[in-house]
Amino acid sequence: MELRHLRYFVGVAHHLNYSEASRRLHVAQPAISQTILDLEEELGIKLLHRTKRTVQLTTAGAVFLGEAEQILRHATEAAQVARRAARGEVGNLGIGFFGSASSPFLPSLVQSYRQKFPDVQLRLYEMTPDQQLGAFDDGRIDLGFSRKLPPDRRAEFEEENVYTDQLGVALCANHRLAGQRIVRLKELASERFVQFHRKGARTLFDEVIAVCRRAGFSPTIISEPDFMGSVLTLVESGLCLSIVPGCLRSLKRPVLIKPIIPKSAQIPLCVTWRKSDENPVLMAFLEILRELKPAVRKQMEEHPWQEIRPIRLPNKSQPAKRLN
Repeated sequence: MELRHLRYFVGVAHHLNYSEASRRLHVAQPAISQTILDLEEELGIKLLHRTKRTVQLTTAGAVFLGEAEQILRHATEAAQVARRAARGEVGNLGIGFFGSASSPFLPSLVQSYRQKFPDVQLRLYEMTPDQQLGAFDDGRIDLGFSRKLPPDRRAEFEEENVYTDQLGVALCANHRLAGQRIVRLKELASERFVQFHRKGARTLFDEVIAVCRRAGFSPTIISEPDFMGSVLTLVESGLCLSIVPGCLRSLKRPVLIKPIIPKSAQIPLCVTWRKSDENPVLMAFLEILRELKPAVRKQMEEHPWQEIRPIRLPNKSQPAKRLN
């Protein structure tokens, strides 16, 4: 049994006239007649009672009509959903994000995406870079905002830079260097440090150690919390200081974050997804992200160490470009 069998039968049943069904369906009348005969033979029942002047539904035909109409309706709906899915208009999208580094732009990005694609189910998870890799492996996320991937995993993923950051020093308001515009790291050699744990962000932790060594010392790290909020709380208390990404300025905590000499290497925030993933929902999300990236880079790179305000999509969307 094929859908055309059902369409032809429903056409005749609605009009109780083979000629009218032929005209409406744009199918030759003999083809319709033969198709319905084939359907009746397959079912082993009579669906239509036909004379030279009239066509009537049998009792079985009337029951079958309701079922046939429902099947055709579901087939039409399935085709519509499939086309919408191919355009990225329906589906599911799991997103992992590295909190403080994503907070300047992620709310606006999600709002803009939901306005355009309200029927896509978004799931957002705050995760460290290592946790995001585990979530990719488990199938919980389709896309992640994170730091550079470790070399042993890069072959599996596509990776685009969203913006690049630099490290600064986080001080409490009454620290002896709080009045300086730029802090020379060598002046902190005798200080105690608290740093976000290496397991959660290896490249970030390693660059903290590297920039301190370029300044001529190895930092005395007294604590490695697994939440950046805990790092800032300890700094606020005056017990220690920390070398942190400049993006933490967006958290509005009563902590001073100042540029340092020597400068750190650039700390990129990347968007990452599996090379094998061609989900239209994912591709549609990336297109909107690419519209937002020029505004993100303007604030985060052209005006470093200034106040970070929420970044909005421009009023007029420009053609999406890949920014590497």
